[in-house]
Amino acid sequence: MIAAERREIVIAGGGFAGSILARALLAEGRDVLLLERGRHPRFALGESSTPLANLALERLAARYGFDDLWDLAAHGRWRRRLPEVGRGLKRGFCFYEHEPGEVFSPGPSSSRRLVVAASPDDDAADNQWLRADVDCFLFERARAEGVDCREETAVEVISVPGDADGDQVRLRAGDRIVEADLLVDATGGSPLAASLGAGEASPRLRTNLVYSHFAGVEPFERAEGWPDSPFPERWSASHHLLEEGWMYQLRFDDGSMSAGFLLAEDHGGAAETVFASLLGRYPSLARQFADSEPLRPMASRSGVAYRRDRAAGHGWLLLPHSYAFADPMFSTGIAWSLLAVERVADLCRKGLPADGLLARYGRLLAAEADHIDRLLVAAYRSMPDMERFAAPAMVYFAAASFDELRQRLLDSPSDGWCWQGFLGAEDGRRRLFEELDERCVSAGVSGSLAEWVGPAIERWNLIGLLDPRRRNAYPVDLEDMERRAVQVAAGLGLDAAELRRRWPRLRSPDHLSAALA
Repeated sequence: MIAAERREIVIAGGGFAGSILARALLAEGRDVLLLERGRHPRFALGESSTPLANLALERLAARYGFDDLWDLAAHGRWRRRLPEVGRGLKRGFCFYEHEPGEVFSPGPSSSRRLVVAASPDDDAADNQWLRADVDCFLFERARAEGVDCREETAVEVISVPGDADGDQVRLRAGDRIVEADLLVDATGGSPLAASLGAGEASPRLRTNLVYSHFAGVEPFERAEGWPDSPFPERWSASHHLLEEGWMYQLRFDDGSMSAGFLLAEDHGGAAETVFASLLGRYPSLARQFADSEPLRPMASRSGVAYRRDRAAGHGWLLLPHSYAFADPMFSTGIAWSLLAVERVADLCRKGLPADGLLARYGRLLAAEADHIDRLLVAAYRSMPDMERFAAPAMVYFAAASFDELRQRLLDSPSDGWCWQGFLGAEDGRRRLFEELDERCVSAGVSGSLAEWVGPAIERWNLIGLLDPRRRNAYPVDLEDMERRAVQVAAGLGLDAAELRRRWPRLRSPDHLSAALA
């Protein structure tokens, strides 16, 4: 019989979340083994970061002294100090409503175009993550700091507590047998979760993906006569709303682009054929890709959405991307994963978490998965009509910006920001998302949603969304926020004078050392 290797915590999956978690757990004094099925660098999707993700990176950096995470949290810092790690400037989100056979036009009062900035300038901006580079970089950082990291090591569950004697999860890791007091599944939707006892649940969204990375894609730029934009729109997470679903475009600083179609129906055929056929229906997209070349084989994926029936059990837990995924529409994945990294590190601060704490973790992930699902189902039910689609978009941006302002301007709650439900999953915004979902099922005309959304988000709308003077293009306007200081302060539970004293917190220092001083 092969003797088992005993480990306190085993993390299966060496992507960014697994690698950062391994470093944090090691810093907390835990014995950690990090296992990666492939070999870095390897391709991965999930490439678009957001301000909430950056705030989580900064908190992890400050807690553990991880300078590299601090630098990854803003485009200027990343570009200056980690130039070898591929990334793209992301100034915000753009949405365009297309009609088959027609060149795109923003329409009257920019009614078919929506632009929402996420930063005031390039230096403080978000990033598109070239995941092959980012994941490799963070995995090697974990190894350099002393984490036991093993690549080309597939993980198979032999038994979990309750299936056999003992209180450890028993694994086959490559050619070794490993017993873990806690197994963290960071694989991202692999069969590992099912072997731990997390059964499949039926997702409401059933979409298909056709995608690749490309060179030579022309920018989708403003033409003459378009309304002004708060930033160059090529540097955004671009969403093209179509009859069949939608297309994402994420541009990297080296000129390459990640692009793919999320489709409500399976169009069949080879990925290259489906991609070309869809481009052919939309002249503005076809012109963009006329001289492009795929940098890797075109690929397709059916059944993009998935869900497990639980996220934790005795001796194991799932990170969000192993537990549930609905759609990349609003770039929620990286931020949600990093919140969970913070939570798991917190749970393991004084040793291994008891079952009650694992259950709390699982309940929170379930509430958040439901919350995100309501938003994304509403978005699909509203597409491609921009007047209808604006309702879920405004709900998302109000909820996300409210949390960004809270986390920058308010003091942390006693158990940390990471335990506050993602996008308000456990506060009044839960009912907001529920009502959005309900209305998108029943609303027969655009007007009912358009009339509902303004009053519905008013409590959380601290950044001036739905201001008709903006013509569907919303900058990060700090001067405007200062003019509305009384309203913003009231929304955050502060008085205006205290809010003004805290304004400098809206910008992070360039170096981690300054943040810790």
